[in-house]
Amino acid sequence: MPGRRVELGFEGATVLTLTLDDTAVRELTDALPSADGWRALTAEEGSYWINLGELVYVRLLPGEVSRVGFGGR
Repeated sequence: MPGRRVELGFEGATVLTLTLDDTAVRELTDALPSADGWRALTAEEGSYWINLGELVYVRLLPGEVSRVGFGGR
């Protein structure tokens, strides 16, 4: 699943970075104005339930998913 990196910042300075597909990103950002209750997210890293009431910020990271490694040009 190609995805987009998203940082979710919560009260208490906890940050969760996930890779979400475009549909999940859109559903999450559409739910932000109400910012109430729990929301299920399925990411490359697993399944998560987040409390929108404790969410402080959402950061959509630009570009493709980064890959760390060493190699030739």
